[in-house]
This record gives sequence, C-alpha cells and structure tokens, in this order.
Amino acid sequence: MGMNLHVIGSNSLGNCYILETENEALILEAGVRMSEVKKALRWQLRKVVGAVITHEHNDHAGYVADMIASGIRVLALEEVFRSKNLTGKPYTHPIKPGKGYMLGNFRIMNVLVKHDVPCVAYIISHKEMGRLLFVTDTVTLDVTVPNMNHIMIEANYADDIVDRNVESGRMPASMRPRLLNSHMEIEQTKTILSENDLSCVDNIVLIHLSDGNSDEERFVREVRELTGKPVYAASPGMDIDLSINPY
Repeated sequence: MGMNLHVIGSNSLGNCYILETENEALILEAGVRMSEVKKALRWQLRKVVGAVITHEHNDHAGYVADMIASGIRVLALEEVFRSKNLTGKPYTHPIKPGKGYMLGNFRIMNVLVKHDVPCVAYIISHKEMGRLLFVTDTVTLDVTVPNMNHIMIEANYADDIVDRNVESGRMPASMRPRLLNSHMEIEQTKTILSENDLSCVDNIVLIHLSDGNSDEERFVREVRELTGKPVYAASPGMDIDLSINPY
C-alpha cells in the first residue's frame, strides 16, 4: 500500500494524523480520543510502532495518557509529559532537541520551533515515503530541510482576515497578540516554502487552519501557484498517498 496519510483532526478542536504502511503505523499528535484513532486504524493497534507529539497543548497532547495506556510508545519533549503528570511512566520517551530516534522503520529527527510553549517540528523518513517535514504551531521555521518528498505545514491564518474579524467584532482584539506570536500566517508559510528546495516534493499538506481566520480555497490556490505542487488542506477523514515517487 506504500504510505498513506490519514487525517483524523487538524484544527484547534484536536489534531491527529496517521502515517500507515501495510505493516506499520505512526501517529502524529494526540489531540483526539483514542476511540477515533482506533477506528481510523480499523482497530489494528498492533501496527502502531509509536507516536510523536509536538507540544503540550491539549489540541495536540490532550489524550497522551490514553495513548500510553493503550501501550503506544510516545516520543515528546519532557515538558509534554510533565504537563500531563506522566513523567517516568511506561511508554513515555522524552526527546532531546536536535536528536534522532527510531520507531519501527520510521527515522525521526526533531528541531525546536517558536511557539508560546516548548515545541518541535519533526522530520520523518521511511523507505515507503521518503522524507516528510511536519511543522505546526510556530511562527516560523529557522532551518531549511534538504531532500524533502512531502511537507505538512501550518497555514493557520491570514492577517487581512484577522483584521476584518477584529474590526467586525467577530474576534476580540485581545486575541490578536497571542495569535501573531504562536501560529503561522499564510505569507510566512509561503516564505518558508520558497526558501526550501522543493524539487523532490510530491505533496504539500496545509494543516491547522483556523476555523475563523483562514480561507481554505484561497490558501490552497496561493500555495499551488507559488510551488507548482499538489496542495491539500487537511480535513478529518482525508486520505493522501504519500508513497515515494520512484521516478
């Protein structure tokens, strides 16, 4: 089956994705109930080699305790486990920024990014997929990543949409500073993409779009026009083929 990306959730209500081959599955984020994860896996938990979590906020890590209770090994910063009172528990594996790890045949690197709590982006490699960049909940990415085959990147909001929502009263002005200092605006998403070599990239998946401050159709169109690549906006139930292109 190559590599399939299944989207369970990709917004402030809960984030979770599954990378799945015929024999293995890796879970990205623990922001949805385990019952939803099990259903997406067709109750084949034995396939799961582990999970990775970017940071401690509940829409990304709220169900990490249930995940480890299911016997799933979880890689995350120590702050994630500390925030959930899980320090030292079985199946928890604190990671160090910049270090590499293996879960099954998934090779996993991490780099620190800029959020309002400690947060990392992941660079995940697998023979069925090639190299995937997974970056969310940050205002930017300070490194370039070579030899990428797939990109999952946050495109949370657009400045002009936020301005209109504040002016109309749909969004409190007090929320603007936190948004601007913790999430990625579409122009910054495009800047990061333009700064990286996309010659080997087969897919770009925009993730964590704000329900009220984004425009899915516009964001997809703009990134497609910029990159010339297939572009998707992640939504629950979506499946995307991330198999490495042999050509």
